[in-house]
Amino acid sequence: MDEQNRSRLLILYGSQTGNAQDVAERVAREARLLLYAPSIMPMDAYPMQLLPEERFAVFVTSTTGQGDPPDNMRKFWKLLLRKNLPPSILSGVNYAVFGLGDSGYVKYNVSWQQVQTASWHAC
Repeated sequence: MDEQNRSRLLILYGSQTGNAQDVAERVAREARLLLYAPSIMPMDAYPMQLLPEERFAVFVTSTTGQGDPPDNMRKFWKLLLRKNLPPSILSGVNYAVFGLGDSGYVKYNVSWQQVQTASWHAC
């Protein structure tokens, strides 16, 4: 199957030390084997207004410090947690979330835990 006929898979990562990026790259390699056409980039490099047009998406992130989002996802994250974000932002998107971190920290994986209260999580 050629690249044009494969389903696009958006893979966005937020990584401070490279661990989440490594996982995102592995997801992309596995996706190619399953005949997807992965597009991988840091969250802040992706134009948020295009997100509702995606069919498949994978979000991979870690936390840094005391539960802070990585530098390369701060803008994207701020947009996702806006109170006026339309609740249907991901209604047509099939998505998965991989949250990485050290469970020994009090704020382990807090970024994706915050999503549970964000408006689009209930879609």
